[in-house]
Amino acid sequence: MPENSTKKRKKYPGCVKNFSDYFSEYSGNSSIHGIKYIGEKKRTIIEKLWWSVAILASLYLCIFTIIKTYQKWQSSPVIVSFARSPTPVWNIPFPAVTICSETKTKQSIFNYTDVYNRYEHGKNISTEENAMLERISLVCDSHLHLSGNDTIDYETIDFLAKVAPPFDEIFYECKWMNQIRNCSQLFTPTLSEDGICFTFNMLDREELYTNTVFLNGEYLHHETKSTNWTLEDGYPPNVGKDAYPMRAISAGQGAGLSVLLRLYEKDLDYVCRGPVQGFKVLLHHPAEVPRVSQQYFRAPLNQESIVAIKPDMMTTSDGLKDYHPHRRQCYFEHERQLRFYQVYTQKNCEVECLTNYTLDYCGCVSYHMPHDENTKLCSSGKTLCVYQASVSLLMDDINNKFTTDAQERNSTGHQECDCLQACTSLTYNSENSQAEFAWYKVFEATKANFQGLTGANLTSVTLFFKEMQFITSERNELYGPTDFLANCGGLLGLFMGFSFLSVIEIVYFLSLRLACNLKKYGRHYWSGSPELLEDDSYVHNA
Repeated sequence: MPENSTKKRKKYPGCVKNFSDYFSEYSGNSSIHGIKYIGEKKRTIIEKLWWSVAILASLYLCIFTIIKTYQKWQSSPVIVSFARSPTPVWNIPFPAVTICSETKTKQSIFNYTDVYNRYEHGKNISTEENAMLERISLVCDSHLHLSGNDTIDYETIDFLAKVAPPFDEIFYECKWMNQIRNCSQLFTPTLSEDGICFTFNMLDREELYTNTVFLNGEYLHHETKSTNWTLEDGYPPNVGKDAYPMRAISAGQGAGLSVLLRLYEKDLDYVCRGPVQGFKVLLHHPAEVPRVSQQYFRAPLNQESIVAIKPDMMTTSDGLKDYHPHRRQCYFEHERQLRFYQVYTQKNCEVECLTNYTLDYCGCVSYHMPHDENTKLCSSGKTLCVYQASVSLLMDDINNKFTTDAQERNSTGHQECDCLQACTSLTYNSENSQAEFAWYKVFEATKANFQGLTGANLTSVTLFFKEMQFITSERNELYGPTDFLANCGGLLGLFMGFSFLSVIEIVYFLSLRLACNLKKYGRHYWSGSPELLEDDSYVHNA
């Protein structure tokens, strides 16, 4: 045969043949379990079908389990656990203590019982008495007097303070850190649903309220500024024991607050506030407004109340800052700005939401609610409307929680409160005990002077931290991106023998190796299979 003769050319392999050869090469080198049995040319159709079904079943179970893991990550990304170490009580402020007297009027100034009975029995009362009856009814039980004007002026608030037992008459003696202190330096008058109350260790109104709020008078104004304290960051490290809000340096009675309260028998009114006389006491956060009607404990007359305080603090790890607030179920301080309050807490948010709803519902707000100067204040004629507004808001929020349809959820006509918990929150629980306070027996036994105590009823309230340390709760990631990826990798490895390098391997065979083979051998030899390359029948003679 002549040397320059060419070998007989064979027909070029088609696309299907090339793909089959290329897949056989991939399956022979793949790290994924079972793939090599499908690509082996010597395997029968039955064997390949059996392995195909097995691989598809494993892939289905793997994908199903990964979807379940993803759903769990989306629905429950946060876990609440205990902190690694306890927190000493001096790292947190002593609770703000709000005390409200059940006696709203001094009988010598205005006898509410007498005027109310004459009004109810159709007897004549003067115009002045009727005006005072309407005003005092704002702080009495809400069902007593529902008639009158719709709005009031700021003189009504001054009147409530004028007829109430004065501060010096209510507070007989105060002790802080086992030292007798001037009560007026510890307690500040404030407004609440129960009228004029007095609060200890609360932020000044310039630090609590925004410039939007108009507050007539000197209520909640004590000019003591906080020492750069915030709920999230706590006290600065260079602040000593004289920090504000004040903090206890230890647990026990000697490091707490003791007050001796006084009411005179002649001023007690059993119509305005009912059969239980004495005081309401509320423990709350220094940056929260007191909601005495929602949560309180009683300090009855001639009783000694001992209150052991147990703080409950919740913090949130920095790893959750990138999560949406509704996924972690809390707001960081910079994420939610209220209109009326500088500090976001859940209770402040609820008060602001109720205020806005009441204004839309009744056209006015209660005298104790935050408001601007142009907002109207509700009088006794709107008492029932204010009560219905609070009930309606509560029912709307409950309905929204159980309604999935967005259109129906927005049909109430008001914006949802969306008052999630603050990511750093602090509440104060208490363990109370009471005993008879026979103070007059002591005076009689010691033949002490009863000056200023004739006809008086005394109540003693002592508050202190129960333990030196407490356990803080902390929100942490239950499933972070790394945990989710690790779970997916474990499932893929369990069902498929799949790893990250398996992905690299697939990408390599679909891109780099394919491109190199096409460049080197041409489009008819894209597989680069050794069997094809060794077969020179496919090679053109130059």
